[in-house]
Amino acid sequence: MILLIWQFLLAVFFVVVNGATQLFYAQSLGYKLKPTGLAYFVGAIGNLFTGSVVPISGQAETITMSGLIKNLNVRVAALLIASAIGIFLGATGLLSRIVDFSGTTVISGMMAGVGLILATVGVSLAKQEVRTGIISMVSAIAVWVLSHDVVYTIAASVFLSSLDYCLLQKRRVSLDDVAKDAGIDAESTDWRFWTKGYWADFKLVKPRFTFAALMGGLGFICLNIGSNISFGNITASIAGVEPKLNALSFINSLADIPSILFGGMPIEAIISGTAGAPWPVAAGIAMMAVSGALLLTGLMTKIGRYVPSQSIAGFLLIIGFSLTLVPNLSAVAASESPLEGIVAGSVTMLTNNAFLGMVAGVIVKLTGSLFGLV
Repeated sequence: MILLIWQFLLAVFFVVVNGATQLFYAQSLGYKLKPTGLAYFVGAIGNLFTGSVVPISGQAETITMSGLIKNLNVRVAALLIASAIGIFLGATGLLSRIVDFSGTTVISGMMAGVGLILATVGVSLAKQEVRTGIISMVSAIAVWVLSHDVVYTIAASVFLSSLDYCLLQKRRVSLDDVAKDAGIDAESTDWRFWTKGYWADFKLVKPRFTFAALMGGLGFICLNIGSNISFGNITASIAGVEPKLNALSFINSLADIPSILFGGMPIEAIISGTAGAPWPVAAGIAMMAVSGALLLTGLMTKIGRYVPSQSIAGFLLIIGFSLTLVPNLSAVAASESPLEGIVAGSVTMLTNNAFLGMVAGVIVKLTGSLFGLV
């Protein structure tokens, strides 16, 4: 029993650490951390009632794609549109029908395009702080080659690059500068929820519904569908159960709303080590509850002073290239009609929009035979 408890706690700890790196990355793109804690608690409650083994947390794909919308009001509108569609799809069970209609080749192609975008963003981050970025990338590649374990890869690359940044370079991340660059107010680390200072970080962001917001929202929900299928299936397979994709879509879309409205980030399905722990449902719930508590108390914001956003560069490279691009590209190549997947991936990469990528792939799928393409 002691061993089981130890394995349970270890899995929860490492997945919380994994999520923390994504949270700091999101902060550099203009997302607030405290309000994001609300999403984690909604996710924990959702998994408690549905028995889902797939937890939700910070996900590099969605963070990166949404970060491409620089206007915060338009970004919030786009994420709200995606959440509304996700709730509808999950509640009605239409998610599985969309998956069947689009086909795995198109979805794999779209995800491959997203993977390439992630890897590119990782390289761009490394260029901002060359020394930190190189340490992050080299350590991430080395640990990944030796272990093929994403949690150890993230932990090593972020720890080593942050250690060099804080101890050898004797630097600290200025949260005021991060907030200024992102166009938002800096968050406080006040945990006293009964004071006005604490609630100052919870300001409603007025959404601006424009055509760009609509296209962004459609792109996000397509990315969300692909992520739920890919990560949901992988995490559920680790636990040895069938994924509850419709419930997953409903939970993560509903959880995003209270976070997004206050400037927090969206959280999505992840590949989680909690699925391999004893009592996987409870482990996922515990992970989300711990993450939510760290965020709402401001402790995660304090930790962020010691983790430069460039320490994520190596992690994004591995996630983007090795875990997203390569497996999905392999799935496209092994399919009977790879052209539709190639088109979906190419359009996704060129437009930075997963929805346009999926639409292009579906068009090729439906019309390609007329022109002898498939």
